[in-house]
Amino acid sequence: MNTRESRSRSSKPAQARTAQPKQAGNAADWRRNFERYTALALNLGRDDDAVTRENYYQHAEHYLRLMNDATQH
Repeated sequence: MNTRESRSRSSKPAQARTAQPKQAGNAADWRRNFERYTALALNLGRDDDAVTRENYYQHAEHYLRLMNDATQH
């Protein structure tokens, strides 16, 4: 085994390498961010930028998924 191969191999067990990364923040942060992005999307009028509105909804959905995953585990 050459030096490059030895550096690229992890000494962690396989299970630790495949574990889901821990999400930053907590449920209160996630709820606050969900409400924030939902409000931003709702505050855009129909004539405003649809791409920006969809972006806000996608951000809100991300935080909704985090909250839902936390309650299922």
